[in-house]
Amino acid sequence: MTPHRELRALLAAAGDAPARERIYALSSPKLYGLVLRLLRQPELAADAMRRAYRQIFHRAAALAAEPDPLSAMVAIARTVALDVAREHGGVDVFEPFRVTQSAEDPLALNERSKVLMRLLAGLGTLSEERRRMLLLAYYDGWTRDALGMYFDVPAAGVRAWLTRSIQQLATALGLRS
Repeated sequence: MTPHRELRALLAAAGDAPARERIYALSSPKLYGLVLRLLRQPELAADAMRRAYRQIFHRAAALAAEPDPLSAMVAIARTVALDVAREHGGVDVFEPFRVTQSAEDPLALNERSKVLMRLLAGLGTLSEERRRMLLLAYYDGWTRDALGMYFDVPAAGVRAWLTRSIQQLATALGLRS
């Protein structure tokens, strides 16, 4: 059974406690990652997750009819996280994201894998500005709004630049012809 089918079936049976537990197990890592990235504070993220799942379970029947219920659940979690951020005075988009576990930076390692070397070569084909935007967005987790302010470009321009940069990178990596 595909994850979308399983999620739809579980949402249809969301009145059942085991179904709710399985829905949570399947979706919480993705939703929590998104909510934590937006709120940057574990306490606020936990509050937003409680609110989001309350809405998800309340709307379970409608979500079960969605072709991609996880996308709808992500939209709910994102909206709730933004509401929580507004309630708490917002989150500074330029505030660095605090990570509690340290991890080795793959770019700082002496031994780099072949895949990483290909990726770095592909990034080298991008202009300096586009490369910086792509890395800030996907490596450092900056929002489009933050990128727009930093590069003095409207959000639609940021989206277009990121899309074109990803396409150019995919072509350079041989993933697209």
